[in-house]
Amino acid sequence: MLGKCEVCNDQEAKYTCPRCEVKTCCITCVNIHKKELGCNGQRNKIAYKRISEFTNLDLLSDYRLLEETTRHVETYARDPSKHYTASKDLPINLYKLRAAAHRRRTNLQFLPHNFTRSKANSTYFNWKEQLIYWRVEWIFPHADNIKCVGRRLLESEPLSKLVNIYLDPKECDPLYQDKLQYYQSAGLRGLLLLLKAEQKPGTWFYQLDSSLSLKANLKEKTVIEFPTIYVVLKDHKDAFAILESDEEDKDRNEATINMNNKNNLLFNTSDYSESEDEYNTSVGSKKKYPKLDIPQYDVLIGLKS
Repeated sequence: MLGKCEVCNDQEAKYTCPRCEVKTCCITCVNIHKKELGCNGQRNKIAYKRISEFTNLDLLSDYRLLEETTRHVETYARDPSKHYTASKDLPINLYKLRAAAHRRRTNLQFLPHNFTRSKANSTYFNWKEQLIYWRVEWIFPHADNIKCVGRRLLESEPLSKLVNIYLDPKECDPLYQDKLQYYQSAGLRGLLLLLKAEQKPGTWFYQLDSSLSLKANLKEKTVIEFPTIYVVLKDHKDAFAILESDEEDKDRNEATINMNNKNNLLFNTSDYSESEDEYNTSVGSKKKYPKLDIPQYDVLIGLKS
């Protein structure tokens, strides 16, 4: 007999929770105890147990826990999406892209390969033309924060031309026409282009010059994967924290230090001066994951006895 139900204190208990050992009489009381105690009803596999209370059943449970851990480690090692998470080397195409950005005084950093922002990045470096084609996200805060994406924008094009695709009713996608009416009526002269400042506490922005090229506007700036530009009405300028000129100078110095640093903050990689042969050699050496050496269950039983 289990005694009275510890939830309703009325009926005889029929069940014992494997985790917290609360005795219950019905499914209603089971759900009440789970909600009040935050219990999931699953046995705690790593709960402490005195050696005097240790049985063969507990030993078998621990053995299965080790097998399950080994299975998870091997599954993780085989998962392609996890390969770049702990890797210290960039793929050759990203390595060349980052080096090209570095020559343009842009501190380009990458997230691990399985991150959503990394998967969406379509920026690439055209080796023959020696030009970068950027992915740019345009955010329109005063139009329900709609996001328009330019997947491969030439770095030498002025920002005014790139954003005019959304401001000119003839060129704008009909999908965005209604929401961008205020922007189109204000025109480029009534707008500000703000670049989100990365790796700063809070949300800060750099004010961009629409008459300059995308390449010139990204100079001395830190970019994570690709730039995100906010298109803001000038009348609402005060709603955004814009860095002043002296703060921008300080950020330029920090960006220079980061670009000269051997370790990328978001993706730990080797130095820019590394040759491609050295890079390929380092990439070729894959990390090996050690396997857990778990003895057979019969051996464990023999050791215990």
